[in-house]
Amino acid sequence: MKKFSILTTFVTFLALILGNLVVATDSGDACGTSWPFCNGQVIPDFTDYHVIIEYSHRLMVPLLVVLTGVNALGALYKHRKRRPVFILAILSLAVLVLQSLVGGFNVLLGTPPGFTTLDVTFSQILLIILVLLSFSLHEKNIALPRTSRDSLAMSYKAFVIGYIVYFAQVILGAFFKHSAASNVMMNIPAMEYLVTSENIAKAIYSLHWVATFVILVAAIWFVIYATRFKYHVTLSWLYLISLLLNAVVGFVIVATGNVVEASSIHMLLSTVTMTIGASILGGYWFRFQKKPEA
Repeated sequence: MKKFSILTTFVTFLALILGNLVVATDSGDACGTSWPFCNGQVIPDFTDYHVIIEYSHRLMVPLLVVLTGVNALGALYKHRKRRPVFILAILSLAVLVLQSLVGGFNVLLGTPPGFTTLDVTFSQILLIILVLLSFSLHEKNIALPRTSRDSLAMSYKAFVIGYIVYFAQVILGAFFKHSAASNVMMNIPAMEYLVTSENIAKAIYSLHWVATFVILVAAIWFVIYATRFKYHVTLSWLYLISLLLNAVVGFVIVATGNVVEASSIHMLLSTVTMTIGASILGGYWFRFQKKPEA
């Protein structure tokens, strides 16, 4: 069951990457509103790369639905007596339904400005839940001396705060793009606007970078403690590096006027960072022995 759960999480990750690519390349309307088909056709015109990207994402969704459903039901069947597994499995099903509904409405409504932010939100939540569910199926624990355990627990509190802020930052960044606030701030024409005030656009952008400072401080704090106590060392460094790369690409996006390549890389890094962060939480919550052995 653990291997299948990891497979489901990996497919979810790929589906998110495809979804990010759809947004970055403005391919969301390439297949029209005839969901789940593409422009009313099972085999559409693949000469347009926008169609290839959007239709690939649409084909990935049914696979994700099946895998997530089987994963949740299998976890419930084999580990229903374990409360964390039960809760996470039920949550994965609930969020999958919500994410599918939001994605369907997004297509049927013709991708209204700002609405894609909801799709991004539920997609990221589903990814986090599936990562945590995979870790909750592990049965082996890692024990540390009490002094190390208590100190490490304090560092995790800082990490959790930073990770929550990071999640909020990703959603805020998605809204900044999908509401066309980024277009307003950078004076780039857009088809539709949800945010038209330059002051509001600048306020969102400033809040985004304030969050970056908080996130980096928390990540550095966690790296120091993880390195000291030799627990989650690799993941802690990967998390910090991915955050720094996110910040660099963010600067590039502003400097280049939000080019497709930079935007795609930024969304890819965000998904990778979210996965690494969820893995750190899963390892701590479900593999770290918090109580001394009797």
